[in-house]
Amino acid sequence: MHAYDFTIVVPHTKGSLATLAEELGREKINIEGLCAVEQNGSVIFHLLTTDKAATTLAITKVGYKITREMEVVVERVENHPGMLGKVTRRLADAGINLTTVYLATDTRLVLGCENLSALEAAWKDLAAVASR
Repeated sequence: MHAYDFTIVVPHTKGSLATLAEELGREKINIEGLCAVEQNGSVIFHLLTTDKAATTLAITKVGYKITREMEVVVERVENHPGMLGKVTRRLADAGINLTTVYLATDTRLVLGCENLSALEAAWKDLAAVASR
């Protein structure tokens, strides 16, 4: 599955995530995955959705700035120790330099890199390993 990862940097204040999540809900945009990390007084969100245009509008509407937006691959993986190491080692051995990785809802792995078609080709070769 393809989706869009939005990197959003906002001030670290109470309610910053709630503001964004409420607007996404009002616009009927499903949050497929989310990561939030505080750093130097700001919060960096990685937001995963499948509707690029609507998500961009919703983020802009609440006054937040998108610092990066990229198309990513989202794949289901088994949830057990060592799986992430197996998958990322195989991708590295296939010459894939990942730029974005995190887990999304329903044990799905979000993978981003500069050459999406190479990533997809490499994933086809290891998909059976990731779903065992």
